[in-house]
Amino acid sequence: MSIEQPITTSVATLTADGVAARNERARAHALQHTVKTDNLIPATVSYQSQGRLLLVGPEDRIRRAASLLPQGVMPTLLVTESVFDAEAADLEAIFEATATLDALTLREPGLTGYLGQFQLTGLNGQGERISLAALCFSQQATMGSEPRFDLVADLGRVPLFALERPPVGYLHLFDDADLAERLAGQLAELCALTGIFDKPRYFRLDPEACAFTARGVPGCSRCLDVCPTDALKPVNGRIQIDPHLCQGFGSCASACPTGAIGYHQPDANTSGDYLFRLLKHYREAGGDAPQLLIAGESEREWVETELTRLPANWLPVWVEESASLGIESWFAALAYGASAVRIALGDDAPASVRSLVERELASAAVLLAGAGLGADRIALFNPDVELDKPLFCEPAVALLDKPLKGDKRENLFAAFDALWQANNGGREPLTVPHGAPYGSVELKEADCTLCMGCVAVCPSRALHAVGHAPGLNFIEQDCIQCGMCEKACPEQAIVLMPRLQPVPEARRAVQSLKAEEAACCIRCAKPFAPASMIRRIQQKLAGHSHFQNEAAQRLLMCEDCRVKDVFAALAADPVSQLKI
Repeated sequence: MSIEQPITTSVATLTADGVAARNERARAHALQHTVKTDNLIPATVSYQSQGRLLLVGPEDRIRRAASLLPQGVMPTLLVTESVFDAEAADLEAIFEATATLDALTLREPGLTGYLGQFQLTGLNGQGERISLAALCFSQQATMGSEPRFDLVADLGRVPLFALERPPVGYLHLFDDADLAERLAGQLAELCALTGIFDKPRYFRLDPEACAFTARGVPGCSRCLDVCPTDALKPVNGRIQIDPHLCQGFGSCASACPTGAIGYHQPDANTSGDYLFRLLKHYREAGGDAPQLLIAGESEREWVETELTRLPANWLPVWVEESASLGIESWFAALAYGASAVRIALGDDAPASVRSLVERELASAAVLLAGAGLGADRIALFNPDVELDKPLFCEPAVALLDKPLKGDKRENLFAAFDALWQANNGGREPLTVPHGAPYGSVELKEADCTLCMGCVAVCPSRALHAVGHAPGLNFIEQDCIQCGMCEKACPEQAIVLMPRLQPVPEARRAVQSLKAEEAACCIRCAKPFAPASMIRRIQQKLAGHSHFQNEAAQRLLMCEDCRVKDVFAALAADPVSQLKI
């Protein structure tokens, strides 16, 4: 044993070293030969700034900031609070240095806009809400254009923008005598935003696929809940995105269950194609057990540092923002042959974005379990945890021979089904987290009159009419659990059932929720309505004075015959229409 044990260890070490070297070569080959096909000429959004700066806050703070501005910058000062530090030793000197600058006052200030288009309003001494820019730049107002501020430095205790990520051109600054140098640097960076600037238009919006509302019935609002910039707003029953406020976090696209909002820098199919080719090139070069690490540009520095400590089977995937690749991309990567997927989120990631990613990871864990895989196949990137894991990961094979090119939901289920079949996944319905866009509906058949109100509002056609006869059909795979059917049902006969049916055939099958005989017109014999609906109408109108005799018979006619009968009755007795 004393002789054999070192030999065994040595062989194992050599084997591990050989695998590591092969993976290193495979990773270098894959990264070198996999070209990202980003948008060559992306759609852009422009900002135009003349450098008109507004300083807002306590008078001592804004005057201190004014004294630190680059030469030639003439700001507008707006006092919104009392003096912050009346005991400051240099207070008199600061006021003297900025004596040429008048400080204006407005009560209850409100700020809107973005770089080059900031509008601040407030109450004057007469209690009227006025525009500060119009007051300061009255000449511009007389020339026909609405005056605006280009830049805003907010030194108030409470920021005027209560957002996780305020718009470009706005800074909430902390003024401290010990941090004067840093404050001066921040102000210089802000004042440098003068000129014309372009940025990508990060999103694509398809209003027809949106499940926000239909026929006045509210539905899905997942995108509104996760935007850290307040770029999304409901306007007249539709979601609208302000491209100037959008900063491209991608959380709205990842949260959207229908794909109505698509990230476009690059689009999802382009990103999926890159993942497929990257993993393919890695395998062709002899690499084993590839693990994808998805990281945004803001995480690049620390992720690159951590990659030097990790085995060579880690493949970085650099994207604009980590949240721009959602659950459908994660599962597609596993189906393309990745053994694991990790998502890097920096400490400065907006709380709403982090919360979204964590919710999606919770759903991913459920789907992975249903597909017969461990929940740790997809997780947040934690380098300390990864270093404690064994060198050899669970092997993985490519289950798909070409990249997925469907819409968001089609790609997710195509990848899931491939994993489910390959790993002999479970057959029992999965319990999904609250709010996840997967589920079924339960129909209280006795209460349903087949009025089709649910069909009229369903944004994904998960609920639809039979067509040739009165009936209601349902496809579970298409249901996003928006709740519009439940709210629209006048009989309260629909109940949402959050879950995921893992068996592909059952999930894609057309289910008959209710079917019944049709009521046929007593004149032309044409089917025109569900028989139960007509019976219920008859019961409710049985004692009504306007629905007696021949009027009662019209309830049993189709819409065409009903009109003909009314006119025939009027022609026979014209005076009858004067009767009350």
